[in-house]
Amino acid sequence: MEVALEKKLELINKIGFFTRFDDADKVTMANMADFKQFLPGDKLIEQDAINMQLIFIINGTVDIVIGGKQVVSLAGGGHVFGELSFVHDSPASASVIANTKSVAMIFNTTKINQMVEPAFYRLRMNVYRSCAEILAKRLIHTNSMATTSMDN
Repeated sequence: MEVALEKKLELINKIGFFTRFDDADKVTMANMADFKQFLPGDKLIEQDAINMQLIFIINGTVDIVIGGKQVVSLAGGGHVFGELSFVHDSPASASVIANTKSVAMIFNTTKINQMVEPAFYRLRMNVYRSCAEILAKRLIHTNSMATTSMDN
């Protein structure tokens, strides 16, 4: 699915993950972005499989499934998946399955990690930091849920 650079940049500028990126790094990321359309039932990520992509849902709805059970549905707007595999280099902790016709912006994490030149240090640091912030927010939420259930 071909998407013009200007449209990629427009999308990147709307997604919170990229807030701390400067303009040059946003252009670099836009040039790396691929887009793919998914139909209902298509797996974007499979639980326990090795995942080498950061996936941003641009439009449509996806289900997060763990152990065969749907945990939550999320609609477009730049939700990101694959951040745990990127940071920890571990298999996917959940499946992400298209619930409706969906479009995703996809980054190959191997390519990001191969950007070892000093010019890309800040970009890579920002990718890691954005992923870490997402994981920290999820851990805080999980801890809050655990504390609430222990109080009941």
